[in-house]
Amino acid sequence: MTHVSTSDLVDKFEQENTNYLEVLSKDALSVELAQYPNPEPKTTHKTDELYFIISGSGMVHVEDERYAVDEGDVVYVEQGAEHDFFDIEDKITALVVFASAEDSVLGQGL
Repeated sequence: MTHVSTSDLVDKFEQENTNYLEVLSKDALSVELAQYPNPEPKTTHKTDELYFIISGSGMVHVEDERYAVDEGDVVYVEQGAEHDFFDIEDKITALVVFASAEDSVLGQGL
């Protein structure tokens, strides 16, 4: 079992001055904490992703659909779907679950 405190992770973000922080990495999945203070380029991944919005608000674009996101929302992105956050009103902090550790943001070296 692995237990991680979200508040501890957010504190670690501030100490390390980064937008991506690895929470857990196993063969079957990878979990990261990510911050989106500004819009980022559209991206795709080889595996499914799940975003749990911890804080912040803005818009998410998944393929041809756009959604407003806010604290507590969950966004599922199928593998290969182009997606990004934009119109960020308040810095978005999200727990991101990748269906494979190989395709995580940190696993790609980004």
